[in-house]
Amino acid sequence: MSQLIPITQLALAIPTAMSDLAWQQAQVYRSADSRWNFYLNSVASQLLVEYLVEDFPQIRVWQETNTWQFVNGSVLELNDKRIVLLPSRAIDNSELVVPQEWLDIPDWAGDYFLAIQIDSDAEMLHCWGYMTHQMLKSKAAYDASDRNYYLNSHFLITDVSGLWAIQQLNPTEVTQTTIAPLLGMTTIQADNLLQRLVSVANPRLEIPFELWGALICDRNWRLQLARLRQGETEPGLNRLSGWMQNLFVSGWQAVEDFLGEDADLAFALRQTATEVSTARRAKALELADRSVLLLISAVPESDDRLGIQVQLRSRDRAATLPEGLTLELLSGNDEMIRSVTTRDRDNAIQLPRFRLASGTEFKIRVQLDLTTLSESFVV
Repeated sequence: MSQLIPITQLALAIPTAMSDLAWQQAQVYRSADSRWNFYLNSVASQLLVEYLVEDFPQIRVWQETNTWQFVNGSVLELNDKRIVLLPSRAIDNSELVVPQEWLDIPDWAGDYFLAIQIDSDAEMLHCWGYMTHQMLKSKAAYDASDRNYYLNSHFLITDVSGLWAIQQLNPTEVTQTTIAPLLGMTTIQADNLLQRLVSVANPRLEIPFELWGALICDRNWRLQLARLRQGETEPGLNRLSGWMQNLFVSGWQAVEDFLGEDADLAFALRQTATEVSTARRAKALELADRSVLLLISAVPESDDRLGIQVQLRSRDRAATLPEGLTLELLSGNDEMIRSVTTRDRDNAIQLPRFRLASGTEFKIRVQLDLTTLSESFVV
């Protein structure tokens, strides 16, 4: 970096491999701002975790990378506190710019805010000051035109080493001022806003902050908006909302194509005469020595959720499934939710029926010995 770094601050060299990979991954975003947001936050969060993990093995990154498409800033969680990293490539360190989301969304609000300058040419990261939520709210100037808080640098605590000392000596320090709750939002409202925000230049400024905050802090809606704005049709991602419109990813066929007259028996459990909108599909999965059928049934319910059944059965109706074959339901983050395993001479296994709201992601995984197959879904 061109300027000398005070000994009380922190300067870290950015590994070339980390910088190159972050920039490569950033290219999936359409706008230059989103690409730079991804690059800066990816490097900052990775490098700071590597630097701190020896002294703080419990440290972790909080949110998904899709946030960077909309808002600058990433979060490290430590001792039940949130440290918001605010990276910038600006040479001028005269003020800290903090997006409103990190101060005024209750589920996002940080406890500490760390000012970071990244020189991508010199491959150096410089932490040049920090501030608490309380201090920012009392000292920073809010600009409604861009929904940012601006803090003059002379208010920042420049002894960055003090922030790490606080985490060891006083981890329960009171850091936040009162944060007003956001209004609730229905699924219908969210769907309407998602359609409105798909193509606007800056979605965070398009609607009132109370609506934007309620939308963006919900993980499912945030993921949906990010994908819509990217025009993303993720390979292999099965959209059950599309199933209800008879839109299917390649490979899924009518249950009748495989089971013929026995198709109705496959999902006989808990079906009712009113479920006329049920979407039922089957897909053949190839295991080591045999083919099995994955059957999915989805039916809309009165509360804007889908009722979902998942079944696995032998493609050969006369054959049984191999013992030890596992059918699993996972969250979008690959967390195990439910699982069922075949016993001797089972010809089908089925997960308990479950209900999910619009936008929710989940995965179905099939495992046998060393073979693992999975399908990704979004409601």
